[in-house]
Amino acid sequence: MPTAVALFSGGLDSTLAIRILQEQGFQIEALNIRTTFDCCRVPAAQAAQSLGVNLTVLSVGDDYIDLLRHPRYGYGKGMNPCVDCRIYMARMAKRLMDEVGACVVITGEILGQRPMSQKRPDLANIERHSGLEGRLLRPLSAQLLPPTIPEQEGLIDRQRLYGFRGRSRGPLIELARRYGLSEIPPPSTGCALTEVSFAPRVRDLVERDQGAGRWDFELLNVGRHFRLDPDVKAVVGRNEAENASLEIYFRQAPPGRAAYVRPHNFVGPDVLLSGLVSARAVRLAGALILRYSKRYDPQDAWVQVSRDDRVQTLRAEQVPEAEQLRPL
Repeated sequence: MPTAVALFSGGLDSTLAIRILQEQGFQIEALNIRTTFDCCRVPAAQAAQSLGVNLTVLSVGDDYIDLLRHPRYGYGKGMNPCVDCRIYMARMAKRLMDEVGACVVITGEILGQRPMSQKRPDLANIERHSGLEGRLLRPLSAQLLPPTIPEQEGLIDRQRLYGFRGRSRGPLIELARRYGLSEIPPPSTGCALTEVSFAPRVRDLVERDQGAGRWDFELLNVGRHFRLDPDVKAVVGRNEAENASLEIYFRQAPPGRAAYVRPHNFVGPDVLLSGLVSARAVRLAGALILRYSKRYDPQDAWVQVSRDDRVQTLRAEQVPEAEQLRPL
């Protein structure tokens, strides 16, 4: 039985790509790739189970950060390096293809569906630079694209592939019903790197901190982010769960690169300071805590500051400068 590796998000397009190859007698090894950002993490385990396929979940490496900084094909409307990201994932899929002895990698990509990565030249670049020339099949648009090697060798019947184009979900939903899919996955929320509420955080980190690593990028997923000066920013927890997450990030922070400020005698958010922490940054962190706290005595509000192995208690004061700060 021939084997295919499927780049699998759990969404409708990649689900259909798998069903199309299953109908032609292929065994499928599904690959779900986790990026640095929580928003990009789509549950795929249940979908893979319903399709009866093995699922491998891999996380991107530290080199993914370099891709975010210097994408060969540039950014989309936000900080989304779509073509470079697809190349990166396709390379991971190729490694799995070689490991399991598969003959092809399949994806749910549709010609013209996404403006940044699914135009014809983009699809060709992804195939060429991933090392998958002739081995990267898009079953939903295959009849509009050059035939792959497995098609030419007769392993895949090209007439049973499709020629979808554009963004319409109607024909895909109809196909899903023909394949007997009982639950139609909802449309993807998309990549957070395109979102106006998230992309500025990434841009700020890329432009302001050339030494930022995985810890810094993963921290972007939590809290409200404020740039205090070129060397330090504050991350303010929005609820109890985020306070707990920020404390974990603080304990994992690179040495000398963070401080943790929390309310001492009142209830409010915690603040993680990231970067070269100064006395001014600590003062602004205390003021931000007051800004987002509902009840405290302005004359008797104290915060606890943890930094490296030192812990001290300082009085928190409202600072006009902190009131003018806006989240990234």
